[in-house]
Amino acid sequence: MKLNNLQISSFRGATKPVTIDFDPSKKITMIFAENGNGKSTIADAFICLLTDNRGSLDDKSSIDPQFIKSLGTGTGETKITLNTDSGTFSASLAGTAKDFTKSPSTGLPPLRFLRRSQIINIMNLKPSERYNSLKDYIDVSGIYSAEEELRKTSRDVDSELENSVRVLASAKDTLEQAWTKEGKPQGDMLVWAKTQSEIDLSKDKIALKTLNLLTNEWRAIDNKYKEILSSIGIVKASQLAFNNASEALKKLQAESINNNASLFTLLQQAKNYIAAKDPIKNCPVCSSDIDKTKVLASLDKQITSMDALGKAAKLVEDTKKTNDRNIAIQNKAVENFSNLLIKYKNSIARYKTDVPDIAPFVDSIGTDINANYTCFTANITPLTALFARIETAEKLKSKAIEQHNFIKTQFETITLQLTKSEKLGKLSIATAKALAIVEKERKDYYDAELLSISGEVEQMYQKIHPKEGLGGIKLFLNPKFKTSLELQANFHTEEGITPQSVYSESHLDTLGICIFLALAKKYSTGDTILVLDDVVMSVDDKHLDRFIELLHDEEKHFGQIIITTHYRPWRERYRNNRAPTGNVQFLELRNWTKENGIRVFNSKIVLAELKQLLADEADFHRENIAGTAGRMLENLLDYITLKYSSRLPRKPKADYQLHELLTGLSKELLKVFRVEHYTKDEGGKYTVLSNNIPLLEVIDKLKQLKAVRNQVGAHFNFDGQLVSDDDVIEFGKATVEFAELLICAETGALPDKDSSGSYWETKSGSIKLYPLVDPK
Repeated sequence: MKLNNLQISSFRGATKPVTIDFDPSKKITMIFAENGNGKSTIADAFICLLTDNRGSLDDKSSIDPQFIKSLGTGTGETKITLNTDSGTFSASLAGTAKDFTKSPSTGLPPLRFLRRSQIINIMNLKPSERYNSLKDYIDVSGIYSAEEELRKTSRDVDSELENSVRVLASAKDTLEQAWTKEGKPQGDMLVWAKTQSEIDLSKDKIALKTLNLLTNEWRAIDNKYKEILSSIGIVKASQLAFNNASEALKKLQAESINNNASLFTLLQQAKNYIAAKDPIKNCPVCSSDIDKTKVLASLDKQITSMDALGKAAKLVEDTKKTNDRNIAIQNKAVENFSNLLIKYKNSIARYKTDVPDIAPFVDSIGTDINANYTCFTANITPLTALFARIETAEKLKSKAIEQHNFIKTQFETITLQLTKSEKLGKLSIATAKALAIVEKERKDYYDAELLSISGEVEQMYQKIHPKEGLGGIKLFLNPKFKTSLELQANFHTEEGITPQSVYSESHLDTLGICIFLALAKKYSTGDTILVLDDVVMSVDDKHLDRFIELLHDEEKHFGQIIITTHYRPWRERYRNNRAPTGNVQFLELRNWTKENGIRVFNSKIVLAELKQLLADEADFHRENIAGTAGRMLENLLDYITLKYSSRLPRKPKADYQLHELLTGLSKELLKVFRVEHYTKDEGGKYTVLSNNIPLLEVIDKLKQLKAVRNQVGAHFNFDGQLVSDDDVIEFGKATVEFAELLICAETGALPDKDSSGSYWETKSGSIKLYPLVDPK
């Protein structure tokens, strides 16, 4: 997959729409910027678009998710679009939505990403947390889920088997007690139980149902009879209360002719009538004019004087109501009682011949309520005796049926559990074996995966740290825990130790990078986009060169590698051709502001800048040409003097000037100093010699022009003003010529391989630099 461009709008630092154009011919894109200019915004845009993560925001706590949108966006739309040769992929965040809407929602390009915080985490986290940080790569949660489900099934089967055996034992014990109590008939408990459970008790159950009906009817009669007896006392008491109240009222009325209950009642009614009328001006009886207030006051006075009579009248009224209600209740109870007697008579009529004592009751019960009550009281003794016989028969029948049901239930339980426990026993053995197989396969798979990853990490780490007494990297799961990822390494004579205990911070950093690269490589489909967001902070020259070489060795396993960094030495390695630039695109971000957002510029290597300065006749700048050529030349000579261990003046710092570097090359070396250029054969390999160029003449020419750098490109002085433009141009062109003799046109790298033992060679094989060592 080739990337064309990434468009970002209203996302984090992209306060203005910005487009990052990619060079499809370049495998690696380096985005350089000082901190705060938008590197992480670009990296996070890839992550938010192509994964379910939120990029660098995931590394922080207490974040406000609304600020994934740019400042000032409000409820406007945030949008990220990636255009590739395989299609267009976009993600948008509209309004107050918290999750991106992606189009298409599936089939997104695979992405792996690494940030500085992840490197720190993999080194510093606990083993269980380390596993979680890498589970996107080596997650076997699906396998664990299936294994746990099988383990749960195994536990459930064992538990069910244990319960079945327990129920079977209990049923046998219970049945044996009943069998023993019966005298152990038929000599075999199960044979006896089978025989008993097969007995047909349908007639007995019908008989029991009839007996239940009779006992229920009798109990209803008995309860209602008790209710009537109670009501007799209640009516007698309420009648007495009414009689007493009536006598008291008569006595009060006899004491005063005027104090009679009827008058009291009339006055009360008159008061209530007049009080309710508003207005009222005439008497409702004689139509005379009245004063409502005075009339009501007069009525209150008369009513008050008759209060005792009123209370007595009220008591008579209340006691009468109570007595009438009690009589009604009693009559209703007697009526219901009669209905129950009729129903019971019909139920026991069939027993009249077998129980002659109940004949008078059966024959006398009719429709007369009072006669039925009298009949019952006259026959209560034989009826009670009959109920006792029915109740006894009911208990015996019920007990016989219960015993039958008990034996049948226990026998069926034993039969069922015998079959069930046998099946569960076989299933328990099968699930245990299956679980053991799944556990072993999972562990073997995981161990194989981690062993493979560990081997890849070890190879990568040794490329960066050869012969340093480090390595032996091993990732493995702690067998005591399901998700505990352990990390061990060697340190000189010590083996199998935690590297955090003895490795330096920079060594731990490169180890973390190697682990992530190995994982990303293993699970890459070849189209995977790899984002490295500020992963290198501080590393010396040698290890930086080896890391860059490792990255270029692994680039073929990914569709695209996006590097964001503020580490200038890394950038300068490429700019000065101290690292292969042929497959690298350079972008630079400058001076972010809220008003302008992210500003993207194409960046060039120093050699390209020098060529552009020389070609720009319209805007000719002699000082820039001299200065750029001088720095480029110092860079090349610094590389050469290091390779040949040239003798240079001893200085506190290795800040050698152009003159010192040029004169540092020995005469013996310059005599044999040459390059061979090769072209590709039919097989695409550099095997055809095209040029053999001695370098002495070029070096001598540069020595003659070296003053141009100091006089024109480094200092302000009178002598520099005397240097002609032609000399400046010649110095620049001589530097370009020297650079192009040494730098591979395909990879942009200098000769740095010594596999032949006779010369230095570029990785592509296009250039060979002779000799391998200074013959001095």
